Amino acid sequence: MNNKIYINGRFLTQELTGVQRVASEISLHLQKHYKERLIFLYPNEEIKNSYAKKFQCVKIGFLKGHLWEQIELPLFMYKNHGDVLLNFCNTAPILFNKNIIVIHDMAVKQSHDWFDWKFVKLYNFLFFFNTKFAKKIITVSNFSKSEILKYYPKTIESKIEVIYLASFIEPKEEKADKRNYFLTIGSISKRKNLLTIIKAFKKLNPNKYFLKIVGGTNKKIFDVDLPSDDLNIEYLGNVSDIELYQLLAEAKAVINASVYEGFGLPPLEAMSLNTPCILSKIPVHEELYGQTAFFFEPLNSIQLTQKIEELTNSNIYESLCIKSSQLAQNFTWEKTSKDYIKCIEYLISVSKL
Repeated sequence: MNNKIYINGRFLTQELTGVQRVASEISLHLQKHYKERLIFLYPNEEIKNSYAKKFQCVKIGFLKGHLWEQIELPLFMYKNHGDVLLNFCNTAPILFNKNIIVIHDMAVKQSHDWFDWKFVKLYNFLFFFNTKFAKKIITVSNFSKSEILKYYPKTIESKIEVIYLASFIEPKEEKADKRNYFLTIGSISKRKNLLTIIKAFKKLNPNKYFLKIVGGTNKKIFDVDLPSDDLNIEYLGNVSDIELYQLLAEAKAVINASVYEGFGLPPLEAMSLNTPCILSKIPVHEELYGQTAFFFEPLNSIQLTQKIEELTNSNIYESLCIKSSQLAQNFTWEKTSKDYIKCIEYLISVSKL
């Protein structure tokens, strides 16, 4: 019996965005626990992920992308009698059944306008088989679990584990002074609903209220155009980790207007730096941040304007900063990783039966 734990390392060949970063962080903790037993398998592509230097990586096969994942990866697993394959990024080989698959959300089921149609077709196909045959499904919130069961009701509920994520931000002891700008973070896609935030700031005094937008866009997947002629709105694009830390720490508040999320990390990262949040009233935001954030209806820019003014003029602002920090401390990568290890050990045990 093979005692190695294999990781679908296709994410190591992709740009380091949200899902890939989560995979990398959890991998670091798994590496500490399993050491040489942990093997990252990756396709015939250049590794772009700097975390890979810390992992035991093995290149297999000649194919790339989804073809590699669906053909050469399962062949390797069968040939080497693998007991566990952990897949971090929503998809797994459908021809191999000893999978743990991490499904972050069901966004592709919500609106075909959010993604390229080929992307939607492919993910719907893979989700159908992955939810049916995977031995264990990890998802990031109770809301996402309910969405998986909603769209794939034949999925065995007991094999779905909800494991929360954590903040990538490590707070410093010295607290930053707050400035007079608001911050929003995320890829510029339609489901992030940035237009509602922009409409809200158009209604505010441009000499008093300022918005900074952090995030990039992938034109192959997303299709959205945003206005760029507002004096109190600044598009920063992608920024470094150091710049993001400073932006989060000094922001008056973080605004997230998403109409759909599986988890939503930016609010948690903001709260870890004592920065309060104004969030769209969607199920996962209420699940995670319900007692701490200000909420508004996602498409109601007038209500968002009111919440921005209310937060700015609130006499509870300082206490809200403290409450935000306290909530963030409940989420740690150590806790997340321990739950992942439990899932891995479960699959190893049933593989030996």
